[in-house]
Amino acid sequence: MARKPRIEFPGAFYHVVSRGNQRQNIFHDKSDHLAYLNRLEHYRKKYRVTVYAFILMSNHVHLLVETKDAPLSKFMQGLQFTYTQYYNRKYSKVGHLFQGRYKAILCDRDAYLLELVRYLHLNPARMKRSVDPWKYQWSSHRAYMGDVSPVEIETPSILGQFGRREGQARRSYLRFMKEGRGIVHEEKYYETIDQRFLGDERFIEEVDRRTEGEREIERRMKKIPFSDLVDVVAEEYEVDPALLLSRGRNRALAEARSMLIYLGREWSGIKTKELARRLSRDPSVISRLYGRYAESRDVKTESKLIGSLKR
Repeated sequence: MARKPRIEFPGAFYHVVSRGNQRQNIFHDKSDHLAYLNRLEHYRKKYRVTVYAFILMSNHVHLLVETKDAPLSKFMQGLQFTYTQYYNRKYSKVGHLFQGRYKAILCDRDAYLLELVRYLHLNPARMKRSVDPWKYQWSSHRAYMGDVSPVEIETPSILGQFGRREGQARRSYLRFMKEGRGIVHEEKYYETIDQRFLGDERFIEEVDRRTEGEREIERRMKKIPFSDLVDVVAEEYEVDPALLLSRGRNRALAEARSMLIYLGREWSGIKTKELARRLSRDPSVISRLYGRYAESRDVKTESKLIGSLKR
């Protein structure tokens, strides 16, 4: 099955999980952790990414980040690539350090920000050899408690929900963290809608609205060969591909031809005049058939046909 494309837009909030290749350790000593965090800070500033939380475990990393103008993919590419260079140079290794594509879950920040920060910071307590999360050095929890961090963390957004006075807010935050000590591995943070979303239907609809323009651009940039469209349309409507391109007439051919004209314009990027030549029709006929179909599109069949070509 083809990988689903990332959903990226300004203001998107992600829970990112990046694991070592074949679950190998990606951090061995203090200098490795600092090398990663220094790069995290560098690319945070470069791409104006907001970091709400991080935790570095021996063989994987969790990040809670919000993007602005630059997409998440650019930020993560810089971070992962330069840390891999550092690691391979230091340990005389070659090849991939991280396991395939990092997991990036688009989350409803309003609903899940506090829960996710707590979940990340309590990771050490869920290890086989449980570690006190309040003493664990390589998480952003210490920044929330006022310690200096090599990465600028957006603590005000969290602490502000616990009180207006700094001391009171930190005490309430710590109490909230400790209340979650019994939380084990939470599948709900991984078994997400469509493998990409953590949020309800309202959130999914909002994301859909915000990304409609980007999807339209992407759709028009990814051209599908016209010959492939001919094949799938002919198969769907059970007509001969040669007849589909001929001047032959019957109801099945007419329906199939209207679908082909629409998909040819929208997904192959073929102009009306060229479609007319390929279908042995006058350009005015092609325009009329395109417009008539566009008024009452069979979106379900369109999605089925295009989906079969994109697997």
